Amino acid sequence: MAAAAGQQTFVKRLDTSSVMGMKGAVLVKNGSPTTCELALVSNKLAFVAANCLDYQPNSNILDTSSTYQVVVSDGGTGNVGTFKVASTQAHPKYNPGTFANNVAIMRFDGGDDVQWKNYIAANPSDWKNEFYVQRTYSGNTWAMPQVQQSSGAAPSECSAASPIYAANTVDFMCTDKFTTSAKNGTNCPMPFGTVYGVDDPDLAVAALYSHSVVVGDSLCGSTAVYSYYTVLSNFLEWGGAVAGSTIYLYTADMSYVNNNDPNYTMKDPTGDATISGLLIGGDLNSNQGVPVGPSSSSSVDEPTSTSAPSIASASAAEEPSSSPEATTEEPKKKSNLTTILIIVAAVILLLAIIGYLLYRKFKKRPTPTNMTTQYNNHNYAVGNQDYAPEYADDYAPNRQHLDTNINMRDSYPEDSHNTYPDDKKYDGDLMH
Repeated sequence: MAAAAGQQTFVKRLDTSSVMGMKGAVLVKNGSPTTCELALVSNKLAFVAANCLDYQPNSNILDTSSTYQVVVSDGGTGNVGTFKVASTQAHPKYNPGTFANNVAIMRFDGGDDVQWKNYIAANPSDWKNEFYVQRTYSGNTWAMPQVQQSSGAAPSECSAASPIYAANTVDFMCTDKFTTSAKNGTNCPMPFGTVYGVDDPDLAVAALYSHSVVVGDSLCGSTAVYSYYTVLSNFLEWGGAVAGSTIYLYTADMSYVNNNDPNYTMKDPTGDATISGLLIGGDLNSNQGVPVGPSSSSSVDEPTSTSAPSIASASAAEEPSSSPEATTEEPKKKSNLTTILIIVAAVILLLAIIGYLLYRKFKKRPTPTNMTTQYNNHNYAVGNQDYAPEYADDYAPNRQHLDTNINMRDSYPEDSHNTYPDDKKYDGDLMH
């Protein structure tokens, strides 16, 4: 059977059936341990949830100013070592609002003195049950792993609380089980970090914690917690291609063929959550969650903070948008402004009509005259200086002046069309 380029199938029985016999790891960010566990592939490579990483504001570009280390346990309370992370790459289709494709590949220097590899449980049909595991590292000390077995079906509320789960049930595992963690003197519910597929007596890590929907105001005040874990099998080929390394998977079925598409992505959710609560994820030491569900007006479609952008800070989630009074006042202001503009336009139009009518009225009136204007306007054209009989005597000086200028001409063509009292003919250039 040919294996995919980035993965290799392992069908032999494993050497251990105990969680404490398998190495585990926790992410340290900027010098502080997180609640984020890793799915170890080898002493050089691991999967981690993408929402455990820091990003540049409002983007999926990793914040390179953040530093990471991987702390590896021997499976129990023993420490293998702390290793500096060399590079990290989140899935290109990771959605910090819905938590789709919530995986990243992390390379670290685990040393060459002792080389080892872990296996990823890839075939759910092999599993007789699952182990939900929480590993905690604090103060340079490993706590004993907390393990809870589950063999039941996912609660029906899982789809109602998380639309991304409803659209991709093969890519998530869901449970309402949790462990507890002391917080502010109170034992609070705490999601597990990893899930192991169990084919008794064998087991291998199968999924990483992605997110939870908390019914209530907080983890410590919750009445129910639905937690979702990203199944890794569909992302093994992508991880191997990015890392340039083989990823080993475990199955008991010799005929099983795993997904070998390096471009595999989850489906987009098609609806909204119908259970109200808080959406949490990533490093739960720092993230408080954002409201989701029918009673929430918050949206989680976009990153809202630079630290684990998939989850907004509590202050951002509680930021008031506007009061009801302000919301209703704004439309009133717009309505009043519209009314004023309409009135002004009507007044301007009315004034324009009145002005036009007045213009037409005065234009039709005869031009007021006196004797001078009537003389100057009556039949006063080039080549024609006839006068009205009633004004001829009164304006003799003017006529004499014109006749004098005309008599100064020596000769005029016989065909002139101008005729004057002395019966001589002149050309039409009277005004020259």
